[in-house]
Amino acid sequence: MTLLVDYCPGCGTIFQKNLRNLCTSCASQMDRQLNSCLDHLWTRPRSTTNELQQATGVALTQLHDFIKSGRLSASSYSNLTYPCESCGQDTRSGRLCHSCLGVFREAGKATAPVPVRQVMVKTASKTMYTSRNR
Repeated sequence: MTLLVDYCPGCGTIFQKNLRNLCTSCASQMDRQLNSCLDHLWTRPRSTTNELQQATGVALTQLHDFIKSGRLSASSYSNLTYPCESCGQDTRSGRLCHSCLGVFREAGKATAPVPVRQVMVKTASKTMYTSRNR
């Protein structure tokens, strides 16, 4: 039987691997931060992400991770946002804001080549390649 250990990404200590991939002290600290955010949002559900950060003292990156992972629901708390991975504009769901998503969709449609289908025809002595456009 082997013991699976790893370094904690939060504090760097060695810990036994678990589902959260955090040592017990970092996991309990993250739970405390999440509970303080939920307590604040319970009393002030219209708080923005910046207001929540100022009230609880939780780092913005940690708040963004909570929102992205669904621990703080952006659908329940309508003013919670995180930055778009392309332009940095605030978004509530997905990895990209609506404007970047539209730009990437249009770029994908414009540059997508029409696939060319090649058919291989075998004869008794030779192999001939022909291409057909559909």
